[in-house]
Amino acid sequence: MSLQAKILTLLAGVNDPTLRLDVATTINYLLNVYISGNADEKEIYTSIYEVCKDVLTFKHPDLTSEEIEKIAKDFANEFIALFRIQRVTRRSIIRFGRRMLF
Repeated sequence: MSLQAKILTLLAGVNDPTLRLDVATTINYLLNVYISGNADEKEIYTSIYEVCKDVLTFKHPDLTSEEIEKIAKDFANEFIALFRIQRVTRRSIIRFGRRMLF
């Protein structure tokens, strides 16, 4: 699943366009911070977990805090896996992309 699809999955059921934009922008910002190496993976994971937890709490007020925490952890783990793939892809393009042009 792509990063954009995962963000849309997290935001499914949220109708407020401002909230949707804020969450998507925050996750993309965290991706860029992760790729640049300005924060370690644990800090990024914690930030993503908090964003996911807030969105899930907003979407599912009927769930218990333990259920929301479990789902938020699953989302955060999936986002970190996608971030790793994006980092490898971008570094590969930077490293080998110039060779492909000539």
